[in-house]
Amino acid sequence: MKRKITPNAFCFIAITLVFSFHLTEHAGAQTGVTAVELSEAIHNSVNNHPLIKEAEDQVTIAQAKTTEQKSAFYPDAAAHLSYNRIGPEPYFKLPYPGAEEFYIAPANNYNGNLAVSYLLYDFNRRKEVVKLFRSGEVTEAEKINVIKNQLAYQTVQVFYTLIYLQKNRAVTHEQIIDLEEHLTFARKMVSTGSAIGLDTLNTQVRLTVLKNRNQSLKNKWDKTAILLKSLMNVPLEKPISINGDLVVSAVNFSLDSLQKRALEQREELKLNKMAHNTVALQKAVIGKSNVPVVSLQGALGAKNGYPDNLNRITPNFVVGITASIPIFDGYLKKSKLVTADHQLQSVDDQANVLIHNIITEVNTALLDLQNNMLQLKNAKAELKLATAALEQANGLYRTGAITNTTLLDTQTSLELAKLKLTAQMYRVTLSRFKLLQATGQKIW
Repeated sequence: MKRKITPNAFCFIAITLVFSFHLTEHAGAQTGVTAVELSEAIHNSVNNHPLIKEAEDQVTIAQAKTTEQKSAFYPDAAAHLSYNRIGPEPYFKLPYPGAEEFYIAPANNYNGNLAVSYLLYDFNRRKEVVKLFRSGEVTEAEKINVIKNQLAYQTVQVFYTLIYLQKNRAVTHEQIIDLEEHLTFARKMVSTGSAIGLDTLNTQVRLTVLKNRNQSLKNKWDKTAILLKSLMNVPLEKPISINGDLVVSAVNFSLDSLQKRALEQREELKLNKMAHNTVALQKAVIGKSNVPVVSLQGALGAKNGYPDNLNRITPNFVVGITASIPIFDGYLKKSKLVTADHQLQSVDDQANVLIHNIITEVNTALLDLQNNMLQLKNAKAELKLATAALEQANGLYRTGAITNTTLLDTQTSLELAKLKLTAQMYRVTLSRFKLLQATGQKIW
């Protein structure tokens, strides 16, 4: 059995086709428009944003600092060359007539040598320092994940804001079409004497308000699109369109599992653990600050000035071992260790604060999502009632049972119901991602 298409259903289909054609025509007029999906937007943001390059540079700097510290494991070699002119030449003469002059140093002094020094043993202090700087590398690398998470969720918010604005424009455009058709019908009724001129004037006023709102929504969409393109690091003048829809499917989360997941995945807690490890390594380095250091020195070269022949260049060498043993540092090491202990306690206190805030954030996000899901259900019921009310009002207006103002009020109620539903879908979508963000879920 074939189902008959009612006039209201036919009208809705016609409006949908007209609006779809309008969007297609508008999109076709923009040559070179790039259609962007959420996954693509997130990918571009976390890979192309300048903040990522800046963070990667910090990792490179940290790696370079570690390499600097590793140089302590290698010998230190340096070549030295010198020339000195002495005048007058130092000599002595025996105190008797005709005695020969004895020169004790040449006028021209030449010296060249290659000196090498090597730290033999420092009770593993160098290894502790390298560990400390490697900890800095890991921390800087982890900061990249923090920045990527922030960029990803910021991109999500901007992306779904664009979808929300698109849907609002669609509702407004549909209402404009309805009012334009109603205005045509009202003018016919005025011409036949079934209505007064005020009916068409009221309709025109409401139509103007809707067109202004539509333009305002377009302006907001354009400005929000600039934010998205900035996050994606694409040319701001490049036109884009958005492919996607709001996410309003049912969810079922356990609060305990969410809290546990958050404490395992949140990047802030990971950074805090790294900070604890860094301070512990700093304390270990301080503990070895006053250890004895044993070094080997050697030099191989050539110089003149030896007594047997002052001007002859003669090869020479020197080899030795030195030990530096600190005795008293004015309690500097003790003071630094006390400071390190306080820093460790501070980092642990920060961890407790983070845990408290994260659990609170997860609880709040879950409550917001549950509340928004409930309000979404109510918004759907309100839209259903407003749709039925308009169907009845249309029939009554055509028979003259109600005034034009009453019909327009009913249409406005339907429009508000649609906008409220769209807004609630938007809130549900954002609250879902807010909960994911609270649990530290990676979406990139």
